[in-house]
Amino acid sequence: MSGRAPFSLPRVAFFGRTLAEYLQCFCLDAKELRGLRVLDCPGGPGSFAAEAAAFGCEVTAVDPAYEASTDDLERRASADIDACIAQMRAKPWSAPVGDLETYAAAKREALGRFIEDFRANPQRYRAASLPTLPFADRQFDMVLSGHLLFLYAPLAEDGFLEGHRFDLAWHHEAIGELARVCSAEMRLYPTLALNTAPRRHCYASPIEADLEARGWRCSFLPSVYAQYPPSWNDCLVARRLSAATPT
Repeated sequence: MSGRAPFSLPRVAFFGRTLAEYLQCFCLDAKELRGLRVLDCPGGPGSFAAEAAAFGCEVTAVDPAYEASTDDLERRASADIDACIAQMRAKPWSAPVGDLETYAAAKREALGRFIEDFRANPQRYRAASLPTLPFADRQFDMVLSGHLLFLYAPLAEDGFLEGHRFDLAWHHEAIGELARVCSAEMRLYPTLALNTAPRRHCYASPIEADLEARGWRCSFLPSVYAQYPPSWNDCLVARRLSAATPT
């Protein structure tokens, strides 16, 4: 890891993003989402579901944390934002490009909008976790999965997580489940290794091969999301080749 202390977390942080950040991460335009059934997995305390609904996108957000009360979710997210920002301050190489205060403010903005929508529209939010989702085959037109896959691989395997819960075998199972509930297109972000010199994550190639064996065509699109260095800052886009092709 180039002699620097790794960015590490004991569990998946409850850390959300805004619609604008989603569009950057996943190389999307809001117009592309209008009228689609979209799964956001994991949704975290993000404002994507609430904001996308305003222009006609039907979003279902999934996160195991959603079983908690609204007050508990707000407390947990606030604590995780503070903890992650503190670690970024201590390890400047891991901090996003630009002003860290502005970055933190966007997380708190997303949290505020999420809490408001979680109270007003609970039907948009489902408590569930990969690799088992409570949805029918091909229920969604598009699946977005950000800041979980690849990112939370074990520390020794290009990830942030202490322990081996989200190893390569788990990734295959989780992405197979996302493929099962998706009828047309999946987008996964990020796909780079962050605790090493910038390079594509070591799981990316076997996951790409697995998806293509299941009947999906994969490509990597350069993301304009500014949190990560430009080298290897790609979104993995997988498109189903045929409606008749099994997942």
